[in-house]
Amino acid sequence: MRHVFITGANRGIGLALTRHLLEQGEHVIATARRPEQARSLHELQARFPNQLVILPLDVTDEEQIQVVARSLEAITSHIDWLINNAGVLYEGESIRTLPASNLLHSFQVNAIGPMMVVKHLLPMLERSSSPLICQMTSMMGSITLAAGDRHYSYRGSKAALNMLSRVLSFELKPLGIPVILMHPGWVRTDMGGPAAPLSPEESAAGIVRVLRHVTLEDSGRFLTWEGRELPW
Repeated sequence: MRHVFITGANRGIGLALTRHLLEQGEHVIATARRPEQARSLHELQARFPNQLVILPLDVTDEEQIQVVARSLEAITSHIDWLINNAGVLYEGESIRTLPASNLLHSFQVNAIGPMMVVKHLLPMLERSSSPLICQMTSMMGSITLAAGDRHYSYRGSKAALNMLSRVLSFELKPLGIPVILMHPGWVRTDMGGPAAPLSPEESAAGIVRVLRHVTLEDSGRFLTWEGRELPW
């Protein structure tokens, strides 16, 4: 049984990952900004009372991250997988009207938050015999593949996450902790919209299949939910 920590687990891909991992027998610590409103998570907890713990976490609040990290000591001896899934996307951006607040908040949630979660959960990962960090990014963060307009704040913050995580992979490789950048596909979620071809369940199943085969030599790679390499 792995101990998996997932941010942004109350809906979409995070919720699907939580459900999929629980059904595969893993122990999940699922976080959400407002867990009292996360009905689907609580329904899962009723089904898997011995496998699922739900905690409040806003990844932009480093003090709260520290509180959660300390509270883990009473829940588990270690974390095997850390999946930084929480994210935000603003629609309808144009350079003529782009608010600085969109950029600041996107970088806080999509790039800085995941790094602070890694920072404070690192001691728990170091206690694992098979640790792994999965940073949920997007092909929209690929500079090579950038071909459309708009989504300045999302694209920029995901590109920043890619660079930060690539650097992180070099620091943590000597500790035996691989860091993977994961593009989950275009998924039918609140963020992806109803036209997306993938269901959250299909994406989650693919992500977990890829992660189960990751080795330390894969650290720093930018992969899709199908295991394909993406250009930076």
